[in-house]
Amino acid sequence: MSQPFDPRAAASLLVKADREGRQLTELPADVRPNTLMEGYAVQAAYAEALGETPKGWKLGVGSVAAMAAGNLERPLVGRLFAERFHPPGSTVRLPCAAPVTVEFEIAFVLGRDIAPGTAPADAMGAVASTHVAFELVQSRFVDRRAVGWPSFVGDNVGFGAHILGERIDPAHIDRVVKTVEEQADGRAVGRGLSGDDAIDPVQALRFLFERASYHGITLKRGDVVTTGAVAKPFDVGPGSVDVAALYLGGKLAVRVTTPQG
Repeated sequence: MSQPFDPRAAASLLVKADREGRQLTELPADVRPNTLMEGYAVQAAYAEALGETPKGWKLGVGSVAAMAAGNLERPLVGRLFAERFHPPGSTVRLPCAAPVTVEFEIAFVLGRDIAPGTAPADAMGAVASTHVAFELVQSRFVDRRAVGWPSFVGDNVGFGAHILGERIDPAHIDRVVKTVEEQADGRAVGRGLSGDDAIDPVQALRFLFERASYHGITLKRGDVVTTGAVAKPFDVGPGSVDVAALYLGGKLAVRVTTPQG
């Protein structure tokens, strides 16, 4: 009889890589998660071993095109940590010399606790505020796509840092996405996504409510939910790069800094 999967060894390796600012090619076969359920167990053990303050949740790989390409039925879910939040206009220093993927996103701040089975029919009824945001993705793996979804989920879906931008009117989400221009050092690098490449932030929020309820998780008042890239993701680094998103007369900016090898 095979032994039950123990996520702690894989989580320990990921935490060690995170703290040392280095990347793994892959997890050893004897500790590697082989299913999404095992991947989420590694993620939970990683969060516990990391010891940082829970701040909310992130969703990724949530567009129709991305899920189809990845043979997924639902977006992937990761955790946010308060120590990795940075204010707009700041310099965000990541410890690893690897490229950083910048994602312009829509984020929600929950206005109340949501215990299993208590999510409102209108997901926005649980939202206190809606914001523009940047998520900075920097995996603990050299090639996060090559290691497979279970390992990537165990790696907390690549979460590196988060920048929560200004509050926006939720009625303007579509307009923000249609007008946004992403810049790196003043050069245009991307615009809002559309069609099957786009995500619906409110639908992503609904999915998180469903998943949390299924797993018996109570979402907390004040939790941030960042819902996935609504504009073309782009990579920066090594060194320092000034990143900005221009939308509806607003601007979200941050400097991203990584070691130069």
